Amino acid sequence: MSGLFVDARVVLVAVLLGAAPGCGYRALRGPAGEHLHVALSRSIVADAVAGDEVVSGLREGLAREGALAAGDGYPRVEVEVLRADESSEGIASPSTALGAGAGGAPRSRATEVAFVARAWLVRTRDGAPVRDTGDVRAMDLVATDVTAGSPDPRADLFHHEDALRAVARRVGQRLAARLLGHPVAADEAIGRER
Repeated sequence: MSGLFVDARVVLVAVLLGAAPGCGYRALRGPAGEHLHVALSRSIVADAVAGDEVVSGLREGLAREGALAAGDGYPRVEVEVLRADESSEGIASPSTALGAGAGGAPRSRATEVAFVARAWLVRTRDGAPVRDTGDVRAMDLVATDVTAGSPDPRADLFHHEDALRAVARRVGQRLAARLLGHPVAADEAIGRER
């Protein structure tokens, strides 16, 4: 009798697991099974590489979710790169050996670099834009390179350009997440939001 009872419980568990195929989570605004093409609509920033990196990041984000279509066509996501921000962080006084610039001028110890972009979905060639992401921003802080107590401009340039590419790609990934209905976190710490 107990062997029959154990077998009935196993069958009951198997039936219940088969009836519950997933946790029930669905993206709020995501394109259910839709494959999207990606196109750069326009870029207002001077850095030509930024637009390409934003588009690459967007493609990566869509591909990760299985929502990327190859080539050109519709429906497609159109991207607009709106702004590049840079600001100095940690200005050092001329009396500080590590922070002194040429001629004793104050020098920044780091630079905050950021990009702002937006994207929207267009279903047909003359279709109206839908699912606009709004402005999405990503930023990073790049430390100033100092070699043997003096600034190293070559290393600064290399790290600065690398940070710009990484931030632009991260903006694209965030645009993809927002288009698919996923939450997007900000880079800024509390009290530093823009």
